[in-house]
Amino acid sequence: MNVEPSELLEAAQSIVAEQLSQLRTIAESAQQRQASIKVELRQIERVLDEAVLQSRFAAEHGLPTAAEFAAREQTLRTSYDKLAQEAQKLQRALRQLDQLTRQIDMSSATLRGSGEGEPADPWVQALRSQVITGREEERARLAREVHDGPAQVLANTLMGLEQSRTLLREQRIDHLTLLLDRLSGATREGLHEIRQFIANLRPGQLAEQGLTAALHDYIRRYRDTRNPGITFETDTLPRLAPEVEIVLYRTVQEALQNAHKHARGAAVHVILAVRQQQLFLTIRDEGPGFNPRDVARRAGRESWGLTSMRERADLIGARFVVTSHPGHGTEVAVTLPLR
Repeated sequence: MNVEPSELLEAAQSIVAEQLSQLRTIAESAQQRQASIKVELRQIERVLDEAVLQSRFAAEHGLPTAAEFAAREQTLRTSYDKLAQEAQKLQRALRQLDQLTRQIDMSSATLRGSGEGEPADPWVQALRSQVITGREEERARLAREVHDGPAQVLANTLMGLEQSRTLLREQRIDHLTLLLDRLSGATREGLHEIRQFIANLRPGQLAEQGLTAALHDYIRRYRDTRNPGITFETDTLPRLAPEVEIVLYRTVQEALQNAHKHARGAAVHVILAVRQQQLFLTIRDEGPGFNPRDVARRAGRESWGLTSMRERADLIGARFVVTSHPGHGTEVAVTLPLR
């Protein structure tokens, strides 16, 4: 029994259309649940803020209701954390559903294209879109780093030179000498930052010698310039896929930059370990720590750095977790199955 190619394509399109319809129904249901959770979280936040104030006031003034308020606060925190975890899992599931829907939709577009004048391959278009988006995100990140580093040094140097001109006109030579000495030191430090910036853009050792050697080199430079209290422990690692090594390297970079900003020079420990066919990357500092939920609630979102690390981990199929408590430091952990 001969079947016309057009009939085969029509049958395939029908199957794909049915799959798309089912996936969109599932996604719509998940989005409704997500919206409901957001409303519940906002309600609990308002009540929790009030409960915290009541609990603190009762505790500070020794009121007999202090234990009752503390128990209520803890119950609300537990409810909030449970809902927040559900929201996080739901968000991850929605991202995966969206990716799957896009893939099937692109397959459907491929089936619809035929003959001359057919549309460009949607997979190629999607890849181009990802490349363009990735480049723009990287440019934005570089712009921030240049603004906070070299651009700031140059701006300070320019102001110093203008002040030097004023001192020279007024013949205040002693003050001028001191200012030029400070400018010289600041410029030297700025040059060092620029060289570090260039070296971090493309770690040559990563491609040539692998993740462990590249991290040894980066952490050695970090120890020499920023924090002598950093340690690095690693098991013997196999060579990983290039994209995996890049993600893990950038995660260490981002985590150490955060530690430099917020851990106030406290000790930092970087650990790479392999256990039961899984790779564990941990960056733990002994700084003041923070409450991730409170920070995200005040900002309305997770910090850009944490979001970037989380998204990179998702791309290579790794699990990303940040743990922190006030007074107990911060830990960034990545778990990757080794296939």
